[in-house]
Amino acid sequence: MNKFSTLAAAAVFSLGAFSAQAQFTVNGVLAPAEIGTGAGKYQLVGTYTNTHSVADRGLKQLYVGTTATTLNVMLVASPEKTDYNALVFYLDMPNKTGIAAGTRLPGGDDTSSQLRHRPTLDFQADYGFRITVSPLSNTGTFNVYLSKLDYTVAPNTAGKYPDKYLGPTDKTGAVLSVTDATTNIVGAKFAYRTTTSVAANTTTGWEFELPLTALGGASANDVMNMMAGYVGDNGDFYSDVLPQVAGQITDLGLDPNFSLIAGRQSFAYQVGNGPLASRAATAAALNLEAYPNPVTAASQLRYAVAGSPQPVSVEVYNSLGQQVLRLLDAEQQPGQHATSLAPLRQLAAGNYLVKLRVGTQLTSRRVAVQ
Repeated sequence: MNKFSTLAAAAVFSLGAFSAQAQFTVNGVLAPAEIGTGAGKYQLVGTYTNTHSVADRGLKQLYVGTTATTLNVMLVASPEKTDYNALVFYLDMPNKTGIAAGTRLPGGDDTSSQLRHRPTLDFQADYGFRITVSPLSNTGTFNVYLSKLDYTVAPNTAGKYPDKYLGPTDKTGAVLSVTDATTNIVGAKFAYRTTTSVAANTTTGWEFELPLTALGGASANDVMNMMAGYVGDNGDFYSDVLPQVAGQITDLGLDPNFSLIAGRQSFAYQVGNGPLASRAATAAALNLEAYPNPVTAASQLRYAVAGSPQPVSVEVYNSLGQQVLRLLDAEQQPGQHATSLAPLRQLAAGNYLVKLRVGTQLTSRRVAVQ
């Protein structure tokens, strides 16, 4: 997600504003005190409720939080079987430009990493992270392996992207602290805590902390997009992804095209506000319409704000997934509203995605510029 406009200076994170906030303990365990709202607290982003294609193994819940300096993720999961499986996490940051939405990922350059797989995501991929776990019976030291894939830099001559090995840890929640400068995420922390049943698991799994500066930074109200998956040794996807696919109870297979699945196959997390709706909001629910389309001087985006005053934003993205215009960012009263689409006429001819956020609801409409 490449941000072309910035918020007012007052919206930027202030280190002092968060000095009194609770921090996260990276140990692979979700503590009740870590859950809440505001900086230094995890918020539940998504839950897997489908039947697992691998019996009693897979994903359970995804929690996300931020501090003034870090992005924190807790993926409650039980991935271990009798072979080597992995959890993967793809991330789109507001100030980075990676692989565009709807483009098959080229994959990483490490043939031992599950990130060598090549799914097609419906959001821009800037980074991929993976944790490979040894068989359930293996309880010794250094039996968990981590790496990071960077899609914001140039690929190698074979068209693959750098999948940087971060190091090993174990299954007890011991912290891997990254100190290698070549990883470009010095200060990151990773931990994993094992459990034998995903059905009974509500607190343990993969937890990590990433320095925001290493990811391009983030300000209040910026949006990060993300998804998590459970994959086999070859990188093939089991049924378990978050957001979950409605009714999916069989393996998704190798290199699935998530852009063909109805709705959004990603979560949107807004800094300072928490998770935004991913699949819940529909154009009909917000009375959304864009007319005339293709865009003329009279074109408007019409929508409804219900219930109470809510923050509303309207942003325009090109076919590469880059934000090219911000048409609105304000609090609006309940009722019917309209925003002019005429500013799109300054853009090059083509198709654009107009994203509307009303409170925690997110939806979009495609429009054409001729």
